[in-house]
Amino acid sequence: MMGHQAIFTHNDLDGLVSALLARLAMPDAEVFFCEYNSLADLVRSRLDRYETIWLTDLSLRDDLFFGDLRRSGCEVLWFDHHASSDPQSWMRECRIDVTGEVCAAEVVLDYLLEQELEVPLPLQTLVDYSHDQDLWIRHLDAAQDFNDILGTMTVQQLFDELTADLGRVYHWTPAMTEACQTTQNARRRSIDLAKATAVDQPRADGQRLRACCCWGSVNEVAEEMGDEQTLVVLVDLRQIERGQLKCSFRTRSETIDANLIAERLGGGGHPKASGAPLPVDMLQALSAELLRRVAEAGGDAGA
Repeated sequence: MMGHQAIFTHNDLDGLVSALLARLAMPDAEVFFCEYNSLADLVRSRLDRYETIWLTDLSLRDDLFFGDLRRSGCEVLWFDHHASSDPQSWMRECRIDVTGEVCAAEVVLDYLLEQELEVPLPLQTLVDYSHDQDLWIRHLDAAQDFNDILGTMTVQQLFDELTADLGRVYHWTPAMTEACQTTQNARRRSIDLAKATAVDQPRADGQRLRACCCWGSVNEVAEEMGDEQTLVVLVDLRQIERGQLKCSFRTRSETIDANLIAERLGGGGHPKASGAPLPVDMLQALSAELLRRVAEAGGDAGA
């Protein structure tokens, strides 16, 4: 029944596609797009409203939250692909693929096919896009272009566009086209910012850390700034503008585990792509450095 089912999913392309797939099983389910760190509070505030909850493309390792879910009596299905997730045997379905070879949308797709549900061709195309983008393969130009829509358009807006007409996967609306073009223009500026703010530090193993600031297009900036010997640490200033304090880790190295580093900093993700909260004291350090420079320049000068 309407309102008795909910889908909680990540707010990126893989989360979007996972939600569209999940809707095939629950056409009337409400859909919520969220970050990992806001999921628990969001679900808790709505637990008494639903009989069935799907969690897709969301990394979870929270015993208190799992306890609340279990006690609620809700039927819970969880589909994920993050090595940082903690599987739960009590759930109706708990499918977490940690091979690093599939995206969350593929985990959901496999389940739907087992249930003998028909998956429309546009959704199959979106699964291919998610695989290419979320696993940082980036061999499909069409997938990159489609993902660029989310650089400017919110995931909820794009979800609404595709819910109205799945054919828009191939035939974009003017708003989708404009969002893609805006993102691509902004990406060039973001790469310039990253190059201007990059700071390097060698590791004892001969690898390198490189930190920089950017303005969106985190994956593409990391690809420009990194190589096989580098872990790129990015602070997306656009996310700070949106009220999210986080840093992202990207690497092509076979010896650096970005997920392990992120976990030690309170986050998680994949070996080559992960994220963690950005501590407020780092922004306080920036404020302190700014204050120091102003003082040196004569911050106590009169009018």
